[in-house]
Amino acid sequence: MSRSSRADRTAGRDGTPHGVVLVVGGGFYGCSLATHLARQGARVTVLEARADLLGGASYFNQARVHGGYHYPRSLRTAGRSQASYESFTARYASCVVDDFLCVYAVARGSLTNARKFRRVCDHIGAPLMDAPASVRRLFNPATVEASWVTREAVFDAVRLRELVREEMADAGVAVRLGTPVAGVAETASGALVTLETGEVLAGDRVLVCTYGEGIDILPRGVGYAGLHCEPCEMALVDLPEPLRGKGVTVMDGPYFSLMPFPSTPFSTLSHVRYTPHGAHPTYEQAAAALRAGLTTRADWMIRDAARYVPALAGAVHRESLWGVKTVPARRDGDDARPIVLRRSDGGRVLSLLGSKIDNIGDAIRVAEEHLRDAV
Repeated sequence: MSRSSRADRTAGRDGTPHGVVLVVGGGFYGCSLATHLARQGARVTVLEARADLLGGASYFNQARVHGGYHYPRSLRTAGRSQASYESFTARYASCVVDDFLCVYAVARGSLTNARKFRRVCDHIGAPLMDAPASVRRLFNPATVEASWVTREAVFDAVRLRELVREEMADAGVAVRLGTPVAGVAETASGALVTLETGEVLAGDRVLVCTYGEGIDILPRGVGYAGLHCEPCEMALVDLPEPLRGKGVTVMDGPYFSLMPFPSTPFSTLSHVRYTPHGAHPTYEQAAAALRAGLTTRADWMIRDAARYVPALAGAVHRESLWGVKTVPARRDGDDARPIVLRRSDGGRVLSLLGSKIDNIGDAIRVAEEHLRDAV
């Protein structure tokens, strides 16, 4: 296909590239895709159910910019994380914080071991240095095999929201907040979005970027199956002196991770066993569990983590962030975090289930490919 004929094929009814695009979901992925398409000339509107942008999964997380260390059982995910690290930290430098010591450790009896962890890091090109004695002393040698100083940053979620909002305004993206979507339909020439108020919006393309959050009606081919939706608690803690200025992650299995959370004076504490409060097959069921109210497990997280890092016994729980984590259930075994895309039969509606925030470049490239090839 020639370049000119492909451009004609992807132009909307008004002649602009991709035409009129409606983006359902105002998280980081939805907003970034909206800005990218608007800069190409599309007329884009973002529809967000919440009162503000980046208020769901984009805020409720550990704010980690992944360098690949987290996924020793999935070379593809680890490799893509490392490949994306430099571009993300450069692109969002004003939102990135790296003024802390980032440490990874491997627990005894984990799903990996020190030799394999080092081999994976070497393979993907992730910098890894043996921890100095002052860091090694933080760990209980009876439960931890080895530790390293690594290269990972965190991002300030509040600054990132401000930057995303500014970029969308500069690109001419229209934003409608407090606008829940009830359904999406495909037509012979485009797509329709029905709001919960009954209002119907028409576009040439629709992108659904809701992290698995439910929409009652979607075209055939767009919905997800086999999702693993977990109501999750991210504990915010004050750290004792030996751990201040540090991020600590113990791999690989039912362990924990501790990282600075720049939009607050606290650090996040996440535990593989205690952060999830159950699992559900749909986002709606997980969200209902959150609304019903859940009892914090922060003390459980602290007590268990202290078996590996004794100083953590002095951590003080201040508050918790609550949200729903959504991943393909079949990935629990290898811990991969792919970007999952679904396209409607006619190709005019694309749904995208993001993985990690730092993989936004991959998400934009994949979405562009699917939009370009749409009928």
